[in-house]
Amino acid sequence: MIAIIDARPGYDRRGAGSILVAGIVLTTLTEAIASTVLSLGRNDIIGDTHATPDEFAWLDVGYTATKLIGFMAASWLLTRTNPRSLIIGSTLVMGTACGIAAITYRLDLLIALRIIQGFSGGTLLVAGQSIIFLAYPRSCQPILQALFAMGSVVAPATIAPALQGWLIDSQSWAWIFFSVVPVALTAIGLLLIADGPRPVATSRLPFDWTGFLLISVTFFCFTYVLNQGSRWRWFEEPRIVWLTLIGAAALLAFLGQQVIARRQGLVDFTVFRSSDFSFAFIVSFVAGAALFGSAFLIPSFAVSVLAFTPNDAGQLLLPSGVLFVGALFIGAFLMQVRGAPPIATVPFGILMIMAAMWMLSGSTSDSGADDMMAAILLRGFGLGFLFLSITLIAFSELNARNRAAGIGLFNAGRQLGGLIGVAGLQTLIDYNVTANATVLGASVTAGVPAVSERLTTMSTMLAARGMDGVAAGRAAIGLLGRTITSQSTVIAFDTAFAAIALLFVVAAPVLVTIKIAFALHAKMRVAQLVRTEELHMMHPAPQPARQDTVAASPDARADIVLAVSEALAHSIGAPADLDSILDRSGYSKEDILSSFESIADLIVAIAEHKASLILLPLVRSARPGTVEDVRETLIAFGRVAWKEYSTTLVGFIRMMMTEGARNPALKKRVHEAGQVTVTRKLREFLSAANERGILSVSDAQLYAEQLLGLLREPLYQALMLSPALRQEEAAADRVRASVESFIHGCARTRSNTR
Repeated sequence: MIAIIDARPGYDRRGAGSILVAGIVLTTLTEAIASTVLSLGRNDIIGDTHATPDEFAWLDVGYTATKLIGFMAASWLLTRTNPRSLIIGSTLVMGTACGIAAITYRLDLLIALRIIQGFSGGTLLVAGQSIIFLAYPRSCQPILQALFAMGSVVAPATIAPALQGWLIDSQSWAWIFFSVVPVALTAIGLLLIADGPRPVATSRLPFDWTGFLLISVTFFCFTYVLNQGSRWRWFEEPRIVWLTLIGAAALLAFLGQQVIARRQGLVDFTVFRSSDFSFAFIVSFVAGAALFGSAFLIPSFAVSVLAFTPNDAGQLLLPSGVLFVGALFIGAFLMQVRGAPPIATVPFGILMIMAAMWMLSGSTSDSGADDMMAAILLRGFGLGFLFLSITLIAFSELNARNRAAGIGLFNAGRQLGGLIGVAGLQTLIDYNVTANATVLGASVTAGVPAVSERLTTMSTMLAARGMDGVAAGRAAIGLLGRTITSQSTVIAFDTAFAAIALLFVVAAPVLVTIKIAFALHAKMRVAQLVRTEELHMMHPAPQPARQDTVAASPDARADIVLAVSEALAHSIGAPADLDSILDRSGYSKEDILSSFESIADLIVAIAEHKASLILLPLVRSARPGTVEDVRETLIAFGRVAWKEYSTTLVGFIRMMMTEGARNPALKKRVHEAGQVTVTRKLREFLSAANERGILSVSDAQLYAEQLLGLLREPLYQALMLSPALRQEEAAADRVRASVESFIHGCARTRSNTR
């Protein structure tokens, strides 16, 4: 049986819930420390293990590749064990592997331990985020995802480098691994005493060994290429060429194999049916490049150009973590309390990161921490706004069945984006250092007066310190060469900082275009649902079989909504309670809970679906040009509304009389998803007609409610147990008369105001 979290609204044990979230955040902190251990401890580890650069590379490649593999495999593991047990086991493995790594200098053992750490790190991140999404209602997700991001995003970008720099300067690199052990033990203790949500049961899936092997080859090849390509001058080295070709072939084979395997594959690609997830997945590459790229550039610039110690370089990013966290909670407040859409903060995050990188592109060899701090703080603020938004956008439409796969793919996209970003920036720096040194060196010749004066001054200074004339001249030339190299490096880093800013300049219009394309696709899907609904109403389909209905449907959520809507449409004279309606739909509660987080979410989805059907005429003609346009649009709108009020909404309102009384929060959600949405869209349409001088609408909200009142006559009749008018022609006449009366009133008002 599969063990996933039961997302019941009743799960509200605040004390136990706080312990659970604290334990999850601490588990992510273990991964943050382990994943960044090589960023500042590289030289110390190479010296103590006597490793060559090629051998040392596998410490990094092994961890990153298996972390990506863990992202892919975690969703299957969640079908075999309770998520809380999985995250506890992964944290235990992580802590044990780090503890052993701290007491050994054997390179082969360290590589094996890094592979174990990477897989457990990827698994615990997916399991932890899945628990938060599945155990708590959607209304609480902004603040909870902000807390999760503190460990999964903020810590590796700010806190972990500062901790590691201090440990390397004061102790040794082994203490970085040692520091993971107490954090892991604390996290496990909290998770063991936390009151975890109750698991629910669904069918198991067989492990896809073919897909697992193919994606493993893909990630190992691409990780090595991206990690080591710059050092080998990319495709000038045959091994990079071969690994790229093998990785590409394995990726294509994996995608083909997953298409053939369908729902039996390693990854559930149905997540890409959500346009929000698809958009956020694309953005994750750009955001990963900005996060990991800037986290690579700033400490590297501080160490290689400004001669910072590892401790100072690590602490350079620490203050930005405060603003990073602050931005996360500001965004969570705006979304959870003020109701702001997640997409609203994305432009602010992008602009702040662009501004920060542009400010850093003016750094010099004389810059200090104070000179860079404003840009670093701005970067942290922007990243906080960006990452929380794309996280909530990505998973808003996913359900308990495919959310774990979505989390794994989203994190893999961010990690791959980071690899690509760091590899590109490293290549850009290496190229520009050489090119800049060539250009600057060509201008520094013995015949240039300024050069001769500089050499003479340095030679005189060195001779005054006791060096003989010949040696002083040679030393002066060497110092001048070092100055040229230093300036070449500064220019190269400034170019890299500017490149991140320009990345968003290029990416922003592309992402906007993609978002518009997804919105158009969503409109087409609404139109298709309208046609499907009409066919269902005209030719009711037989009830679907209950066995594996959800798993076999190409779009389970849409099928369930349509089936329950049809059951509601035929509820006159039948019991109107929820259980009876579900029985008539052919779906059990277990079927529904495998696609929706709760029955309440299904009811809200039906309200949203009905609202989208009613609003389709207004969406198609959002800005009318003449009074005839207004008349035809309102008549089309009225006919659809009349039809829904005469059929499905009768049963829906009767059901809500019972369910809404039990659950006031559900009643409010349905009201906002249905009536409020329809009224708001109608108000916008009437306001547009008023602005164009077609109608005179002094209060669009009042007029919208008045028109809806005229169109609700069949609903009122049905609820009063009176026979509603069902003949289509007669209904059309009544709608036309109501619309004509409404337009006549608006026109009369306009004439009176003139």
